[in-house]
Amino acid sequence: MSWGVWEKHMPLLYKEDWDEYKELYKAWWDGELRGALLQLISPKQNVVMWRSWDSWAFVKYNDPVYVVKSFESWCKETYFGGAAFPNLWINFGPGILGAMLGSQFIFTGDTVWFKPPEKPFSLREICELELDFNNKWWVKVKQATETASMMSKGRFVVGITDIGGVLDVMASLRGTLNLIKDMFVEPKLLEEAIMRILGIWHECYEELLKLMPKGGMSSWMGIWCPSKWYPIQCDLAYILSPKLFKKFVIPHIREHCLRLDYTIYHLDGPNQLPHVDTLLEIEELTGIQWVPGAAMSERGHHGGSSIWLSLYRKIQKRGKRLVLGVPLTSVKFLLDNLSPRGLLLSVSCYSKREADKLMERVPKNKIAKP
Repeated sequence: MSWGVWEKHMPLLYKEDWDEYKELYKAWWDGELRGALLQLISPKQNVVMWRSWDSWAFVKYNDPVYVVKSFESWCKETYFGGAAFPNLWINFGPGILGAMLGSQFIFTGDTVWFKPPEKPFSLREICELELDFNNKWWVKVKQATETASMMSKGRFVVGITDIGGVLDVMASLRGTLNLIKDMFVEPKLLEEAIMRILGIWHECYEELLKLMPKGGMSSWMGIWCPSKWYPIQCDLAYILSPKLFKKFVIPHIREHCLRLDYTIYHLDGPNQLPHVDTLLEIEELTGIQWVPGAAMSERGHHGGSSIWLSLYRKIQKRGKRLVLGVPLTSVKFLLDNLSPRGLLLSVSCYSKREADKLMERVPKNKIAKP
């Protein structure tokens, strides 16, 4: 369900064929696109000094206008090939809802951690929480979202902030160890608290959506959608048994899927693999993004490795979208061994020439193009 009119004829300054790719994204979400979406990002030709966009700019600089202008300077030097597009997502860390509700915000220079206050919240206190629109972090996210949205028309796409996973937000308020204990000592009260945070999560989502450009949105995952969507997650799941995952995670994941038009579950690391079958049983879940993690990638088991083919085929067999970030050397291999329908591959290239060569090498009938 779109929350605004989808403007079909709204080209972007930094993505000339954006109108055509929006049509492809819509078809991808609806399961009607036969070819895979291939996102290619690289420096433009003749750009010598280029680096990835500093996604922590909103945290580093207390000036949203400056951040947007800096992002546009980066866009001017960046080639958005295939289904890639200029995506300015409002980044204040993975799970900023925790800070909005009272957790500690700790910026290390290259990431943000959310930790419980000196006196962690009790379950009962969590059950009574409300979203405070005067909270420092709500105000910062709101201002950044408003500024980026006002400056974005005809130039770039705005991505909603990383609200966080429900249990991850709770861990930032109560503490991970306390939360695990609650699963055995006070399961009923924990379930009540989870539903309370879920409600606040969706309130936050809807309030931010009101500030964003109508008729289409993105997120930290960098996928455009004409309707309400979000990359849902539960990073805490890496220490949960399948039994605990089914009891304390699946209910609110399913509720996310029911309240949103589309959802992609962010499957992060090998310790989450025991939960795949359970996730695939959620009919309303649109798809899964698999991220092997740094340790696996360092051993050569990155997203494009053959070691994950059985996982990918299992996901595709259930009719789910499959989202992967892979090295350019793996693109043809994956297209040769997987169904292109519902597949999205994201690739960073060293140069536009390298990106162009990759597009020439891949099977033409397996890549979606306007």
